[in-house]
Amino acid sequence: MVDRRIPTAILAVLVVAVVTVVMVPWEFGDDARTMDAIEQLDGQWVDRPAEEFELADRQGQVHNLSQYRGQVVFLNFWASFCEPCREEMPSMESLVRQYEDRGMVMVAVSVDAGWEDVDRFMASFLPGERSAMTVLLDETESTMHRYGTELLPETYIIDRDGRIVARFAGDRDWSKPQVRRIIEGLL
Repeated sequence: MVDRRIPTAILAVLVVAVVTVVMVPWEFGDDARTMDAIEQLDGQWVDRPAEEFELADRQGQVHNLSQYRGQVVFLNFWASFCEPCREEMPSMESLVRQYEDRGMVMVAVSVDAGWEDVDRFMASFLPGERSAMTVLLDETESTMHRYGTELLPETYIIDRDGRIVARFAGDRDWSKPQVRRIIEGLL
């Protein structure tokens, strides 16, 4: 005769495990408004450490992710030849200017072949002005690939501890209230 208690015990353990995983709040603090904002923007909850990188800006100064520890990082991969990238830049610039004094940094990583195309785009985008973004060049696309980026533009929101909170594939209007909700929740 088969003892039915063993399969029932296994089923009970599985049910408890699933309920625990579903019911335990995420490390982010189960802020339902923030989670809703990510979802409303068609973003993806990530919750993993951000990959370290080392890339140079136009002046040759090397930047790495760890230097931004303690700040919220808006990391965007883009290219000057990418029309959706170009379309989202004005709302990105507005966002960084709104939050740069409150602890957010925007790192815009271009995957163009060289600085000439980046310079030409930035000059047409902000004629006579300097961007509040930190613009870096990843001409080998190695950093982009380490992050798993396949579609340009792609944005990662990284918390003060260096963990990716959300990923957004494709362009967005970064002036939406849901974006402010995410950034302010992390600040």
